[in-house]
Amino acid sequence: MESQTKKRHRRSAEERLADLEEKQRQTELRLREQLAKIEQQKKSLQENPRAKREREAQRRSLMDRVSRLVPDWEPTQILAAIAEVRDRVGDNHHALQELESHGNALMQELKPRRGRRPRSAL
Repeated sequence: MESQTKKRHRRSAEERLADLEEKQRQTELRLREQLAKIEQQKKSLQENPRAKREREAQRRSLMDRVSRLVPDWEPTQILAAIAEVRDRVGDNHHALQELESHGNALMQELKPRRGRRPRSAL
Protein backbone atom coordinates (compact mmCIF):
# COMPACT_ATOMS: atom_id res chain seq x y z
CA MET A 1 0.00 0.00 0.00
CA GLU A 2 1.44 3.13 -1.21
CA SER A 3 0.24 6.23 0.53
CA GLN A 4 -0.19 9.19 -1.65
CA THR A 5 0.73 12.46 -0.15
CA LYS A 6 -1.32 15.39 -1.17
CA LYS A 7 0.71 18.32 -2.30
CA ARG A 8 0.24 21.48 -0.40
CA HIS A 9 -1.38 24.22 -2.40
CA ARG A 10 0.39 27.50 -1.96
CA ARG A 11 -1.77 30.52 -2.54
CA SER A 12 -0.47 32.96 -5.06
CA ALA A 13 0.20 36.58 -4.28
CA GLU A 14 -2.91 37.56 -6.25
CA GLU A 15 -5.10 35.25 -4.14
CA ARG A 16 -3.69 36.63 -0.91
CA LEU A 17 -4.11 40.18 -2.20
CA ALA A 18 -7.75 39.49 -3.14
CA ASP A 19 -8.40 38.04 0.34
CA LEU A 20 -6.87 41.10 1.99
CA GLU A 21 -8.95 43.46 -0.16
CA GLU A 22 -12.13 41.55 0.73
CA LYS A 23 -11.23 41.68 4.42
CA GLN A 24 -10.60 45.43 4.14
CA ARG A 25 -13.97 45.95 2.38
CA GLN A 26 -15.82 44.04 5.09
CA THR A 27 -14.04 45.97 7.84
CA GLU A 28 -14.89 49.30 6.20
CA LEU A 29 -18.51 48.23 5.86
CA ARG A 30 -18.76 47.32 9.55
CA LEU A 31 -17.07 50.60 10.49
CA ARG A 32 -19.56 52.60 8.39
CA GLU A 33 -22.47 50.80 10.07
CA GLN A 34 -21.05 51.53 13.52
CA LEU A 35 -20.47 55.20 12.65
CA ALA A 36 -24.04 55.53 11.35
CA LYS A 37 -25.34 54.02 14.58
CA ILE A 38 -23.27 56.46 16.66
CA GLU A 39 -24.48 59.41 14.55
CA GLN A 40 -28.08 58.31 15.09
CA GLN A 41 -27.52 58.10 18.84
CA LYS A 42 -25.94 61.58 18.86
CA LYS A 43 -28.84 62.96 16.84
CA SER A 44 -31.42 61.49 19.21
CA LEU A 45 -29.58 62.87 22.25
CA GLN A 46 -29.28 66.34 20.73
CA GLU A 47 -32.92 66.43 19.71
CA ASN A 48 -35.20 68.65 21.73
CA PRO A 49 -37.49 66.47 23.90
CA ARG A 50 -40.42 68.84 23.33
CA ALA A 51 -40.07 68.57 19.54
CA LYS A 52 -39.81 64.80 19.86
CA ARG A 53 -43.03 64.66 21.92
CA GLU A 54 -44.84 66.94 19.45
CA ARG A 55 -43.74 64.85 16.47
CA GLU A 56 -44.88 61.66 18.22
CA ALA A 57 -48.23 63.27 19.08
CA GLN A 58 -48.69 64.31 15.44
CA ARG A 59 -47.88 60.78 14.29
CA ARG A 60 -50.41 59.28 16.72
CA SER A 61 -53.03 61.85 15.70
CA LEU A 62 -52.51 61.07 12.01
CA MET A 63 -52.78 57.32 12.58
CA ASP A 64 -55.97 57.84 14.62
CA ARG A 65 -57.53 59.94 11.87
CA VAL A 66 -56.53 57.49 9.17
CA SER A 67 -58.12 54.64 11.12
CA ARG A 68 -61.31 56.71 11.46
CA LEU A 69 -61.39 57.50 7.76
CA VAL A 70 -60.88 53.89 6.61
CA PRO A 71 -61.39 51.61 9.61
CA ASP A 72 -61.57 48.37 7.65
CA TRP A 73 -58.37 48.89 5.60
CA GLU A 74 -55.19 47.02 6.36
CA PRO A 75 -51.94 49.01 6.76
CA THR A 76 -50.64 47.52 3.50
CA GLN A 77 -53.71 48.81 1.65
CA ILE A 78 -53.21 52.29 3.08
CA LEU A 79 -49.57 52.26 2.06
CA ALA A 80 -50.48 51.11 -1.47
CA ALA A 81 -53.06 53.89 -1.77
CA ILE A 82 -50.48 56.49 -0.73
CA ALA A 83 -48.00 55.12 -3.27
CA GLU A 84 -50.63 55.18 -6.02
CA VAL A 85 -51.49 58.82 -5.32
CA ARG A 86 -47.78 59.70 -5.26
CA ASP A 87 -47.30 58.05 -8.64
CA ARG A 88 -50.31 59.87 -10.12
CA VAL A 89 -49.40 63.30 -8.74
CA GLY A 90 -45.63 63.18 -9.21
CA ASP A 91 -44.19 66.70 -9.19
CA ASN A 92 -47.40 68.46 -10.19
CA HIS A 93 -47.42 71.39 -7.75
CA HIS A 94 -51.05 72.28 -8.44
CA ALA A 95 -52.19 68.75 -7.55
CA LEU A 96 -49.99 68.78 -4.45
CA GLN A 97 -51.63 72.04 -3.32
CA GLU A 98 -55.05 70.50 -3.88
CA LEU A 99 -54.08 67.44 -1.86
CA GLU A 100 -52.76 69.63 0.93
CA SER A 101 -55.95 71.69 1.18
CA HIS A 102 -58.11 68.54 1.04
CA GLY A 103 -55.90 66.92 3.69
CA ASN A 104 -56.18 69.95 5.98
CA ALA A 105 -59.97 69.85 5.62
CA LEU A 106 -60.00 66.14 6.49
CA MET A 107 -57.72 66.73 9.48
CA GLN A 108 -60.19 69.27 10.82
CA GLU A 109 -63.19 67.11 10.01
CA LEU A 110 -61.73 64.02 11.69
CA LYS A 111 -60.47 65.95 14.70
CA PRO A 112 -61.48 64.22 17.94
CA ARG A 113 -64.36 65.83 19.77
CA ARG A 114 -63.66 67.38 23.13
CA GLY A 115 -65.64 66.36 26.17
CA ARG A 116 -67.62 63.31 27.14
CA ARG A 117 -69.56 61.19 24.68
CA PRO A 118 -73.26 60.88 25.37
CA ARG A 119 -74.52 57.47 26.45
CA SER A 120 -76.41 57.03 23.19
CA ALA A 121 -73.11 57.14 21.23
CA LEU A 122 -71.62 54.29 23.24
